[in-house]
Amino acid sequence: SNCYNCPLVAYYPEVIKGNMDELADTPFLYPYIDINNEKQLESVLFKTLRPHVPNLTKKTVKAALKNAFSEYRRYKESIFEKGKAAVGFANENDLPIMVLAGRPYRVDPLINHGIDELALRLGFVVISEDVAAKMAQMPSVSVLNQWTYHSRMYASASFVNQTPRAQLVQLVSFGCGLDAITTDEIRDILASGGKLYTQLKIDEISNLGAVTIRLRSLVSALEDRGEK
Repeated sequence: SNCYNCPLVAYYPEVIKGNMDELADTPFLYPYIDINNEKQLESVLFKTLRPHVPNLTKKTVKAALKNAFSEYRRYKESIFEKGKAAVGFANENDLPIMVLAGRPYRVDPLINHGIDELALRLGFVVISEDVAAKMAQMPSVSVLNQWTYHSRMYASASFVNQTPRAQLVQLVSFGCGLDAITTDEIRDILASGGKLYTQLKIDEISNLGAVTIRLRSLVSALEDRGEK
């Protein structure tokens, strides 16, 4: 319904500025920006950077943003096309699909511990929720939906319901209150389509042992249901 970012992530600059002594003598810029509003972004960046870059012009900022947004759109489209090709490959070869859903920073291998690679070894074709979300409609939900990442996960759950042999595995963090909102909602969406819900708390593991057990259990359950 709205398009807010996670408040913890959005205000990390405030936390860093207030807690890192190393920045006491370092110019540290953290203006409030909105990348969904190019005109506002251009104005804020110019005002913020001009005192530190005396020769900076609005024309330069505008040109830089034009190139940046062009590359950003190309990058997002390339991810979607790659994901769409992966789905096509899975369908052509009768392979199961895993939507590995979570927040963007969880693509960091030091955070996700290589769960995607494990899923590949177990025979899944893996795609991210921002790919799956573009291939399905946003379902009706029973919570106030204010978060961009949540919307993608809800829509990707709908994709799983509509796609034979597709499953969703949600990566969550134990201390994230917003994750707690999505957990029940995604489980309910998947249940409405007769799908299984699998959750992995990635900050409770230091190796893939426990994750391997969970994902092998998922594979076993799918085999019992005749879905793998």
